[in-house]
Amino acid sequence: MSATNTTAAQPLLEMIAADERTLLRTGEVARELLALHADLALTGVRLKYDGEIHLKARTPADVKRWAERLRSEITEHASDPGYGSVFQHTFTEAVINGIRVHVRHCRILADAEAAAWRESGGRP
Repeated sequence: MSATNTTAAQPLLEMIAADERTLLRTGEVARELLALHADLALTGVRLKYDGEIHLKARTPADVKRWAERLRSEITEHASDPGYGSVFQHTFTEAVINGIRVHVRHCRILADAEAAAWRESGGRP
């Protein structure tokens, strides 16, 4: 690589290094979070760029337990993407040491529940 190419690539290399530092820090926070709350159920965890941790809870009640621990609000809503199924979403989010933590659960409503939801005009 010539000196000109190295100079031109420097800002790009700095961007990569910044992303690596953020992801490393995100992983550290995720490990600490799981260790501190090992008694709370999860079925998955994903680290996202830009400092986010996505935790997948087994049930809506598990999301609620996480929200209590994280001292965060619960959000619940249903959605119909238009191909027959209605999805019930339960989630919470908090910021821990500068890292945004999302805890979520999603389930497909049974046919009767979906029909009732549609009948109500999409209101809970």
